[in-house]
Amino acid sequence: MFASFRLKGWMLAAAAALALGCAVGALGRAALASAPASAAPREGIPLPAVMYHGLLRDPALQGTYVIDPTLLESDMAYLQSRGYTPVHIADLIGYTEGGELPEKPILLTFDDGCYNNYVYAYPFAQKYGMKIVISPIGVWADSYSASGEENAAYSTLTWSRMREMQESGLVEFQNHTYDLHGETDGRLGSSRREGESDEEYAAVLSADLGKMQDRMREELGRPADCFVYPFGAIGEGEEALVRSLGFRCTLTCDSRISYITRDAASLFGIGRTLRPPDCTSEEFFSFLPQ
Repeated sequence: MFASFRLKGWMLAAAAALALGCAVGALGRAALASAPASAAPREGIPLPAVMYHGLLRDPALQGTYVIDPTLLESDMAYLQSRGYTPVHIADLIGYTEGGELPEKPILLTFDDGCYNNYVYAYPFAQKYGMKIVISPIGVWADSYSASGEENAAYSTLTWSRMREMQESGLVEFQNHTYDLHGETDGRLGSSRREGESDEEYAAVLSADLGKMQDRMREELGRPADCFVYPFGAIGEGEEALVRSLGFRCTLTCDSRISYITRDAASLFGIGRTLRPPDCTSEEFFSFLPQ
């Protein structure tokens, strides 16, 4: 399963995401300022979002999608010192329904549901009292739950570990597909295969995302509110299908700050910035609003 980290090496959004990592600085802020109006309205609460994947101490296993756990702890300490408060998707939904958000909200998200998130991210979340969002892949969760194998280098979270983390109130789980996380027969992630009809695509997406919702309901007591696009690949008509399935939020791999309003539609297409492995927290977070 560790191959999944290497798999993301060809993700189309990776180059842009890394470009907004250590080197973002003034140029990165200028790029964000010139984003389309829909991405940066004059009104709304700015919502930075960080995208993490694996966490391992062995430098030989680190790379674009696997960083040293000490960087995550440094990130949390940095954000805390600057007054940022990590939130859950449920908090964002609550805001669109009349609730409130902290003064400087931020999303700390972890894709794929790696077991090392339990080993490292969960203890850090407890230490700093910070909320995190993990998006597991259903087929992997089922596989490792059946085998009981737990290895930080390659296995993923079991449903039992997820229940433990969820009960803490610090960890929220969202939908990252049941078994559409790969490139198979011309389909990248959950995107549309070339030549696929509307009916065929709707059937594939509904079956897979629906199965993951069912498994989350069975194992965690509730389905996900948010769909996290694998590889950031979004198929033609996919967002409309995702909405029709009852999701209230989507996370992308677009490196930008989103703006949240009372309008529930503002929770679709939230951008996230990939956390690179080779820069300090201060360098990485230079993209945050000044």
